[in-house]
Amino acid sequence: MKRSSISPLNNPKSGEEAQGLVHQLNHVREKRSNEVKMEIHNDDVNESAEAFIKRFRQQLQIQRLKSIKNYQDMLARGL
Repeated sequence: MKRSSISPLNNPKSGEEAQGLVHQLNHVREKRSNEVKMEIHNDDVNESAEAFIKRFRQQLQIQRLKSIKNYQDMLARGL
């Protein structure tokens, strides 16, 4: 028995089959859309984390400089 070269995607047999295919297509599109949104969200999270780490390191540097200055002031007073 020879199969037809027309695929079910190009020639659905019934309205229900067509609706099923449309539903599957919409599901795939929604899944891809969600994946793209997750990638964008991950980029935002990464940028936020990098900014937080940068600010944290700057604050550590400022605290270290203040500590060194306080120590030098203490030595200058002779304590």
